[in-house]
Amino acid sequence: MTTAKSKAFPAVSAPYDADQAAANGDVVNVHGKMYNLDKWKSFLANLDAELPDQVRITQYTIEGNPVFYELVYDGAEAITYTYDNSMDAFGKDAGRPSTVCRDIRLEEDKELGSSYKLTGCDNATSDTFWFNSGESETGQGSE
Repeated sequence: MTTAKSKAFPAVSAPYDADQAAANGDVVNVHGKMYNLDKWKSFLANLDAELPDQVRITQYTIEGNPVFYELVYDGAEAITYTYDNSMDAFGKDAGRPSTVCRDIRLEEDKELGSSYKLTGCDNATSDTFWFNSGESETGQGSE
């Protein structure tokens, strides 16, 4: 059995707008407008099927700066997560911290909506990860 080696994510350079991020294959969230959401769904499906995969989520701040969330799944039990806010002009550069996590869980929140969280992680870097795909597990969002 061969071990899948993760590929490097496409390089980023400023300015890194949503069109460039989408063209690079990133899952993009620009204030609720999503691009390449199918790549997120595929990553979750591969996680369930225990198939190695990786995905980069690029979310934009109110000011339009990209923040990167890179997830690499080994196909067995570990998701390596790297947080990169180096292009956020209004944030303090965290220096690309990483952590190893065991799973991703969808958490329901009546006020904030559902979002994905990393679980079983080996340090607090996981607290920087959140992703709301804009979809509800129950289908329609109306009450």
